[in-house]
Amino acid sequence: MATRDERKIPYEELEHTADWKIRVWGKDYADLFRNAALAMYALMGQTEQAGPEVQRHIEVEGTDYPSLLVAWLNELLFYTEVNGEVFRDVEIVHLTPERLEANVRGFVGDVEVSKIKAATYHELDIRETPEGVEATIVFDV
Repeated sequence: MATRDERKIPYEELEHTADWKIRVWGKDYADLFRNAALAMYALMGQTEQAGPEVQRHIEVEGTDYPSLLVAWLNELLFYTEVNGEVFRDVEIVHLTPERLEANVRGFVGDVEVSKIKAATYHELDIRETPEGVEATIVFDV
């Protein structure tokens, strides 16, 4: 599993009046979903391990890639909000437009991050490009 410390996360922040908006890239859909998760945590500002390590196997379902991406990011945010877990290693084990399975690793602790409430469908866009796949995601803060 690649960590955000080992490579630059391919994303950029975009202007938005009230919430946070990013564009993220991947060479394929698995890479896009991995990078979206890592970009979300980078955006929240958590870079240092604050507590004991944690590992999870996460499974989410959707009706297509956009709904699956929102479900995936919101599932990760659930563990951050409820348990203080921040994930910095992401391995996509299985991915179809309707289902994602991933192994994630990170840590639990007093997480001092800028809060993201949810990934939203507002302005959500996923498109294939000659270089791979890119997504635009707006987070409710």
